[in-house]
Amino acid sequence: MATKIVCTVSVGKYKNSWDLFVYPAKLPDKQISSPHSNWIARQLKHLKAAVVCVLLTLKKGSLKADKGGDIKIGFSSIFWNTAWTGGQPPHSLGLLVNPRHPALINFPTDSYSNWQWWDAMSHSDAILLDSVATGLQPIVRVIDDWVTARSLGLVFECHVGNGKLVVSGIDLLSNQDTRPEAKQLLYSLKKYMAGAHFNPAKQVNVAKIKSLVIDGQ
Repeated sequence: MATKIVCTVSVGKYKNSWDLFVYPAKLPDKQISSPHSNWIARQLKHLKAAVVCVLLTLKKGSLKADKGGDIKIGFSSIFWNTAWTGGQPPHSLGLLVNPRHPALINFPTDSYSNWQWWDAMSHSDAILLDSVATGLQPIVRVIDDWVTARSLGLVFECHVGNGKLVVSGIDLLSNQDTRPEAKQLLYSLKKYMAGAHFNPAKQVNVAKIKSLVIDGQ
């Protein structure tokens, strides 16, 4: 199973430690079952009348500029603030994560962006949450610069019509064989969506979700 371990080395009176995140080489995807349809998609074409569960994972660069696509996030934080640096990237201050959220049970995490989030932040766009719905609380939040203080997210969930949806601003599909963190996070989200805990509180208009992506992307 996925786990976080701490490697500590002591030499005389000196000591240092490193956080390491270990993932299984193979994941038991066949054990994930759901009473509803479960789609993984790049674009949300439609939700059928029947109840379905959809994981929408956006490709980096496909998010419209006014939906957050012009926000440059990075694993490193802003140098001072964007007002003083003329908008020099990155434009964000790391992540705020709830390590006890059931969507992340199989993706061990702290409440902040430790090294297992480097891959995700390198393959993602921050979604402007207010462009989707006011008061939308994400599973993984991007902390914006205090100058602009926008509500930003990498992963959020919602009800859309009769369907249930997880939207990921992280590309979880591209080059997956060389990205163990992406593979493990995708697995954790799929397990969550197949379980009884997956019941998003917020209802969102499907047009708001479809409007996130650049046409043709």
